Amino acid sequence: MSAPQQDVEAIRLAIDQFENNLMIAEGILTTRDYLASEYFSLADIQFGHVLYRYYDIDIKRKSLPYIEAYYKRLLKRPAYREHVAISYDELRPAT
Repeated sequence: MSAPQQDVEAIRLAIDQFENNLMIAEGILTTRDYLASEYFSLADIQFGHVLYRYYDIDIKRKSLPYIEAYYKRLLKRPAYREHVAISYDELRPAT
């Protein structure tokens, strides 16, 4: 969608709401490496795909150091890189 067709205020509000929800995970990740425990689990699979999209789009982001470190841990996993961290270029509008 081109910039004139975007509702900038609605986008900013959605990002703010999402980042407020990320604060829950930020708090959890202050005490352990993964969401449900010290071990990678289904919770990380579900959350990981959402984080990839969040970090893949060109937006200004809130500083979330524990989420950022967690995301870097996910990117070190071969299966995550192969099956989640894939290009979405074909879905983006041509420039």
